[in-house]
Amino acid sequence: MKIFLDADRRSAFLPGAMVALLDLVRRLIDYGKDLAATLQQRVTDDPFFARCAFGTRDLAVILARITRGLHCANALEARLVPLAARPERRLTPVTASSQRRPNAARPACSRSAKSPLAQLPTPEQIAAAIRRRPIGAVIADICRDLGILPNHPLWRDLQKAIMHHGGSYVRLLKDILTRPSSLSAEDDPLGPAAFRPPQAGTGPP
Repeated sequence: MKIFLDADRRSAFLPGAMVALLDLVRRLIDYGKDLAATLQQRVTDDPFFARCAFGTRDLAVILARITRGLHCANALEARLVPLAARPERRLTPVTASSQRRPNAARPACSRSAKSPLAQLPTPEQIAAAIRRRPIGAVIADICRDLGILPNHPLWRDLQKAIMHHGGSYVRLLKDILTRPSSLSAEDDPLGPAAFRPPQAGTGPP
Protein backbone atom coordinates (compact mmCIF):
# COMPACT_ATOMS: atom_id res chain seq x y z
CA MET A 1 0.00 0.00 0.00
CA LYS A 2 2.70 2.47 0.98
CA ILE A 3 4.70 1.59 -2.15
CA PHE A 4 1.78 2.54 -4.38
CA LEU A 5 1.13 5.71 -2.39
CA ASP A 6 4.77 6.78 -2.67
CA ALA A 7 4.77 6.07 -6.41
CA ASP A 8 1.60 8.13 -6.81
CA ARG A 9 3.14 11.06 -4.98
CA ARG A 10 6.35 10.83 -7.01
CA SER A 11 4.31 10.94 -10.22
CA ALA A 12 2.72 14.17 -9.00
CA PHE A 13 6.11 15.86 -9.40
CA LEU A 14 6.70 14.79 -13.02
CA PRO A 15 6.78 17.67 -15.56
CA GLY A 16 3.37 16.76 -17.00
CA ALA A 17 1.78 16.83 -13.57
CA MET A 18 3.49 20.16 -12.87
CA VAL A 19 1.91 21.61 -16.02
CA ALA A 20 -1.53 20.58 -14.76
CA LEU A 21 -0.75 21.99 -11.31
CA LEU A 22 0.39 25.27 -12.83
CA ASP A 23 -2.86 25.48 -14.77
CA LEU A 24 -4.80 24.89 -11.54
CA VAL A 25 -2.94 27.71 -9.78
CA ARG A 26 -3.65 30.05 -12.69
CA ARG A 27 -7.35 29.20 -12.47
CA LEU A 28 -7.19 30.03 -8.76
CA ILE A 29 -5.68 33.41 -9.66
CA ASP A 30 -8.46 34.08 -12.15
CA TYR A 31 -11.07 33.15 -9.54
CA GLY A 32 -9.46 35.35 -6.90
CA LYS A 33 -9.37 38.36 -9.20
CA ASP A 34 -13.01 37.90 -10.13
CA LEU A 35 -13.93 37.46 -6.46
CA ALA A 36 -12.17 40.69 -5.50
CA ALA A 37 -13.89 42.60 -8.28
CA THR A 38 -17.37 41.33 -7.33
CA LEU A 39 -16.96 40.96 -3.57
CA GLN A 40 -19.35 43.66 -2.43
CA GLN A 41 -22.08 42.47 -4.78
CA ARG A 42 -21.69 38.83 -3.69
CA VAL A 43 -21.97 39.76 -0.03
CA THR A 44 -25.06 41.85 -0.78
CA ASP A 45 -26.74 39.14 -2.85
CA ASP A 46 -25.99 36.27 -0.47
CA PRO A 47 -25.97 37.09 3.27
CA PHE A 48 -24.52 33.66 4.03
CA PHE A 49 -21.61 33.90 1.59
CA ALA A 50 -19.21 35.95 3.71
CA ARG A 51 -20.01 34.04 6.88
CA CYS A 52 -19.52 30.59 5.34
CA ALA A 53 -16.54 31.43 3.15
CA PHE A 54 -14.59 33.79 5.41
CA GLY A 55 -16.07 33.64 8.91
CA THR A 56 -16.53 37.41 8.94
CA ARG A 57 -18.64 40.05 7.19
CA ASP A 58 -15.95 42.73 7.45
CA LEU A 59 -15.23 43.61 3.82
CA ALA A 60 -11.85 45.13 4.70
CA VAL A 61 -10.71 41.89 6.35
CA ILE A 62 -12.06 39.77 3.49
CA LEU A 63 -10.34 41.98 0.92
CA ALA A 64 -7.05 41.68 2.78
CA ARG A 65 -7.32 37.90 2.78
CA ILE A 66 -8.13 37.79 -0.93
CA THR A 67 -5.18 40.06 -1.65
CA ARG A 68 -2.86 37.83 0.38
CA GLY A 69 -4.24 34.76 -1.38
CA LEU A 70 -3.53 36.32 -4.76
CA HIS A 71 0.02 37.23 -3.73
CA CYS A 72 0.54 33.62 -2.59
CA ALA A 73 -0.87 32.26 -5.84
CA ASN A 74 1.33 34.58 -7.91
CA ALA A 75 4.41 33.48 -5.99
CA LEU A 76 3.45 29.81 -6.36
CA GLU A 77 2.93 30.31 -10.09
CA ALA A 78 6.45 31.70 -10.38
CA ARG A 79 7.80 28.73 -8.45
CA LEU A 80 5.99 26.18 -10.63
CA VAL A 81 6.92 27.54 -14.07
CA PRO A 82 10.48 26.12 -14.11
CA LEU A 83 9.27 22.83 -12.62
CA ALA A 84 6.70 22.43 -15.37
CA ALA A 85 9.04 23.37 -18.24
CA ARG A 86 10.44 20.66 -20.53
CA PRO A 87 13.16 21.00 -23.16
CA GLU A 88 10.60 20.33 -25.89
CA ARG A 89 7.83 22.34 -24.27
CA ARG A 90 9.07 25.50 -22.60
CA LEU A 91 6.44 27.55 -20.86
CA THR A 92 6.42 31.30 -21.11
CA PRO A 93 8.50 32.76 -18.25
CA VAL A 94 6.52 34.63 -15.64
CA THR A 95 6.35 38.31 -16.51
CA ALA A 96 4.43 41.26 -15.18
CA SER A 97 1.50 40.34 -17.45
CA SER A 98 1.47 36.58 -16.94
CA GLN A 99 1.97 36.80 -13.18
CA ARG A 100 -1.49 38.34 -12.83
CA ARG A 101 -0.87 40.93 -10.17
CA PRO A 102 -3.92 41.16 -7.90
CA ASN A 103 -4.86 44.61 -9.17
CA ALA A 104 -8.56 43.76 -9.13
CA ALA A 105 -8.65 43.71 -5.33
CA ARG A 106 -9.49 47.37 -4.93
CA PRO A 107 -12.98 47.95 -3.50
CA ALA A 108 -13.45 51.12 -1.50
CA CYS A 109 -11.30 50.46 1.53
CA SER A 110 -8.88 52.57 3.52
CA ARG A 111 -5.20 51.67 3.36
CA SER A 112 -4.39 53.53 6.56
CA ALA A 113 -1.72 52.16 8.88
CA LYS A 114 -4.42 50.35 10.88
CA SER A 115 -6.25 48.81 7.92
CA PRO A 116 -6.01 45.03 7.30
CA LEU A 117 -4.44 45.70 3.87
CA ALA A 118 -1.67 47.74 5.42
CA GLN A 119 -0.84 44.91 7.82
CA LEU A 120 -0.21 42.36 5.08
CA PRO A 121 3.34 41.16 4.41
CA THR A 122 4.84 42.40 1.16
CA PRO A 123 4.66 40.25 -1.99
CA GLU A 124 8.42 39.73 -1.65
CA GLN A 125 8.05 38.46 1.91
CA ILE A 126 5.24 36.14 0.85
CA ALA A 127 7.29 34.78 -2.08
CA ALA A 128 10.28 34.10 0.18
CA ALA A 129 8.09 32.15 2.62
CA ILE A 130 6.41 30.15 -0.13
CA ARG A 131 9.72 28.95 -1.53
CA ARG A 132 10.32 27.09 1.75
CA ARG A 133 6.88 25.50 2.15
CA PRO A 134 5.26 22.37 0.64
CA ILE A 135 3.23 23.18 -2.47
CA GLY A 136 0.13 21.48 -1.07
CA ALA A 137 0.27 23.54 2.13
CA VAL A 138 0.48 26.74 0.07
CA ILE A 139 -2.54 25.71 -2.02
CA ALA A 140 -4.53 24.97 1.15
CA ASP A 141 -3.70 28.45 2.48
CA ILE A 142 -4.77 30.01 -0.82
CA CYS A 143 -8.08 28.16 -0.51
CA ARG A 144 -8.52 29.61 2.98
CA ASP A 145 -7.73 33.15 1.85
CA LEU A 146 -10.05 32.96 -1.16
CA GLY A 147 -12.87 31.42 0.89
CA ILE A 148 -13.10 28.35 -1.34
CA LEU A 149 -15.69 25.79 -0.18
CA PRO A 150 -16.19 22.11 -1.12
CA ASN A 151 -18.92 23.07 -3.62
CA HIS A 152 -16.43 25.09 -5.69
CA PRO A 153 -15.89 23.75 -9.26
CA LEU A 154 -12.14 23.40 -8.62
CA TRP A 155 -12.54 21.50 -5.35
CA ARG A 156 -11.73 18.00 -6.60
CA ASP A 157 -8.56 19.15 -8.33
CA LEU A 158 -7.55 21.20 -5.29
CA GLN A 159 -8.14 18.22 -3.00
CA LYS A 160 -5.77 16.04 -5.05
CA ALA A 161 -3.15 18.76 -5.30
CA ILE A 162 -3.17 19.38 -1.55
CA MET A 163 -2.93 15.69 -0.69
CA HIS A 164 -0.21 14.87 -3.23
CA HIS A 165 2.02 17.84 -2.48
CA GLY A 166 2.42 17.88 1.28
CA GLY A 167 -0.68 19.73 2.46
CA SER A 168 -3.34 18.69 4.97
CA TYR A 169 -6.72 18.25 3.31
CA VAL A 170 -8.34 17.18 6.59
CA ARG A 171 -7.16 20.32 8.38
CA LEU A 172 -8.53 22.50 5.57
CA LEU A 173 -11.91 20.79 5.84
CA LYS A 174 -11.98 21.28 9.61
CA ASP A 175 -11.17 24.96 9.19
CA ILE A 176 -13.99 25.37 6.67
CA LEU A 177 -16.59 23.58 8.79
CA THR A 178 -15.74 25.47 12.00
CA ARG A 179 -15.30 28.89 10.38
CA PRO A 180 -18.91 30.14 10.70
CA SER A 181 -19.19 29.10 14.37
CA SER A 182 -16.35 31.47 15.26
CA LEU A 183 -18.70 34.44 14.83
CA SER A 184 -20.13 35.92 17.99
CA ALA A 185 -23.85 36.32 18.59
CA GLU A 186 -23.36 40.12 18.59
CA ASP A 187 -21.72 39.99 15.18
CA ASP A 188 -24.27 37.58 13.74
CA PRO A 189 -27.68 37.45 15.45
CA LEU A 190 -28.66 34.34 13.43
CA GLY A 191 -25.94 32.35 15.19
CA PRO A 192 -24.10 29.29 13.87
CA ALA A 193 -27.25 27.14 13.89
CA ALA A 194 -28.34 28.80 10.65
CA PHE A 195 -25.26 27.47 8.89
CA ARG A 196 -25.64 24.40 6.71
CA PRO A 197 -22.20 22.86 6.05
CA PRO A 198 -21.53 22.14 2.36
CA GLN A 199 -20.99 18.58 1.26
CA ALA A 200 -17.29 17.80 1.61
CA GLY A 201 -15.44 15.98 -1.13
CA THR A 202 -14.75 12.34 -0.56
CA GLY A 203 -11.35 10.72 -0.61
CA PRO A 204 -8.52 9.81 1.70
CA PRO A 205 -7.20 12.51 4.09
